[in-house]
Amino acid sequence: MNVVKENIEVRIYPAKADMNDKCEKIVNISAVESNIGIYRFIYNKELEFINDFKRLLLHYGYDVDKIIVNKKSCDVILHMLRQEYSFLEKAESSSRQQSQIDLISAFKNYYNVNLKAQHPVYKSKKNNKDTFRIINNRNNVRIEKDKYVYDKIKLAVLGLVKFKTSKKYRELLHRGSDKNDPTVKIKHVTVKKVNDKYYAVFNIERIHIPKKITGSLQQVGIDIGCSKLAVLSNTQEIPNLDLRKEAAKIIQYQKEMSHRKPGSVRYQKAKKQLNKWYQKLIRKRNDYYNKITTYIVKNSSFIAVQNENIIAWHRNRHFSRKVQLNAPRTFLEKLEYKCQRDGVEFIKVPQYFPSTQICSECGEKNENIAGIGNIGIREWDCPHCNAHHNRDVNASKNILKKGLEMAVGTTVQ
Repeated sequence: MNVVKENIEVRIYPAKADMNDKCEKIVNISAVESNIGIYRFIYNKELEFINDFKRLLLHYGYDVDKIIVNKKSCDVILHMLRQEYSFLEKAESSSRQQSQIDLISAFKNYYNVNLKAQHPVYKSKKNNKDTFRIINNRNNVRIEKDKYVYDKIKLAVLGLVKFKTSKKYRELLHRGSDKNDPTVKIKHVTVKKVNDKYYAVFNIERIHIPKKITGSLQQVGIDIGCSKLAVLSNTQEIPNLDLRKEAAKIIQYQKEMSHRKPGSVRYQKAKKQLNKWYQKLIRKRNDYYNKITTYIVKNSSFIAVQNENIIAWHRNRHFSRKVQLNAPRTFLEKLEYKCQRDGVEFIKVPQYFPSTQICSECGEKNENIAGIGNIGIREWDCPHCNAHHNRDVNASKNILKKGLEMAVGTTVQ
């Protein structure tokens, strides 16, 4: 039994009117757009104030790297903004606070040397990340029946809004809206606009009970690759998903946008189609990865993977295209999350462990296949014990052995 956090994304349908036929307040499109704009406005204004203050300190010779952006200082800026701009009161109170919390997080990431994050930049209307977040305080974000006895999402201040989702997620949201059910709790909801469509992403916290597996569980080492998504130590190969159609459509509409005048009608049509195919690619890939990772985790008691340098793969012109399409980092993140959720031990083998060069039979290292120049060698014979190896299968077996060494008290089954 574990307490896990999950995101549930549902499609919502804001109306054009403020009230329905039963005089209930409903979420309209203008209110959603207004909250998105206010969220962006507060973020940009606070960032502008901080940047101006830094420039002033630099002018007088102070060290700006010692400046700490925290909630106390941002609260003062927000209070001044609310006094100067009365339209900020239209937004839900927690939504205003979440804007500055995101700004504080951006500065924390920037000052963290391990993350190598860039300095926070202004949010633009042109980007495709139009969002705002509402915290669930005193059950002000919930599922309830309207006067027509239909399920609707109740958003604080904004009102009721129609939504569509699966039966499983609808049941979870109902349990999260019930004060007497402690097993599921709605933490917050993020409303976002993607390609002129509106979505609500619920962040829930629930008690998860892993399903009992009747068969025997296995210990698995996984080698992540480019030509194949992954190869398991039991010789099972997971192929990459065929995304050529989606990729070709994305390239087609990118070219079309480059030949149109920015802001024109044809430019906007091409941009809409580009976003449509990009979302199709992401959803198709996520569905595939969810099914694969669920299968692996349910049938395993121990999983070891190598902490690959995916960023370096992006910089290599031979690998970058496949890495961008298949996103192996997303696969690893889903695998790690599901292992933590279901109580399966998950080990990351160090990045520089030579898993492909070591013979899984005798343990001797073969220097003849080392380096980027020998990456085309997919099969080789060990010069010490003459064992024949498939490069990827051998690497996955070595990853499993190294992972078991790192896990104290674990032995090979």
